[in-house]
Amino acid sequence: MFDLGWSEFLIIGFVLMMVVGPKDLPKVLRTFSKLTSQARSMAREFTSSLEDATKDSDMGDVKKFVTDLKTGNLEDMATIIDDDTKKELENIKSTASVDDIGDDVREIQKSAKSDPKPDTKTDT
Repeated sequence: MFDLGWSEFLIIGFVLMMVVGPKDLPKVLRTFSKLTSQARSMAREFTSSLEDATKDSDMGDVKKFVTDLKTGNLEDMATIIDDDTKKELENIKSTASVDDIGDDVREIQKSAKSDPKPDTKTDT
């Protein structure tokens, strides 16, 4: 997070000792460590609540799809798309009857045979 080396820590410690004093320095460090641990705990809790919300709202598939797009994993993307296509085809199969479609095709063929073809040539 912060890129601090030993020299920076020594400078911060020296300034802190000069400002706070050696008598109150342990209390200040204890308070600082408690505040830091509370902030980390809150950050962990926030992150886990976001992950739970993502799992609950079925965003996992979207996240996986985006990750596959970034990494170029086309096989998993094809599986997701194929699964969606299969569901749609099953829905169409359940709502449409093959016999009804066959009857419609026969009607169209009969009407095409009985109706003369329109004359495409026009005399002008």
